[in-house]
Amino acid sequence: MPEPRTAPDVPPPDRLAAPEPAATDGRWRIEVDRNVCAGTGLCLGTASRHMRLDNGRARPVEEVVAPDPSVTDAADTCPMEAITVRDAATGEVLAPER
Repeated sequence: MPEPRTAPDVPPPDRLAAPEPAATDGRWRIEVDRNVCAGTGLCLGTASRHMRLDNGRARPVEEVVAPDPSVTDAADTCPMEAITVRDAATGEVLAPER
C-alpha cells in the first residue's frame, strides 16, 4: 500500500525568506538638467567620482549610485541648480534643499 501523501514542510511565516530588495533600494539617482547646466565644474570639484563634463556640461558617471554625501553637496552647491539627487526607489528629492 502506498504511503499517504502529506503536505510539504512549510516554515512558519516568520521564518520565510524576505523578498529580495529592489536593485534601487537605498540608492540615489543623479539627474542633471543639461539645458540649465552652465558647465562651471563645481560639481566635479565636489563629487569627482560621480560627475564628469561632456561637451561642456555636467553628466553623472552613473545615474544610480550608492549614497555618498559628495553627491548631495554637488547638488547643493551647483550655482544653476541643475543637479537633482533623488532616492532611486521612491523618487523623493534629497538635494538640493529648496
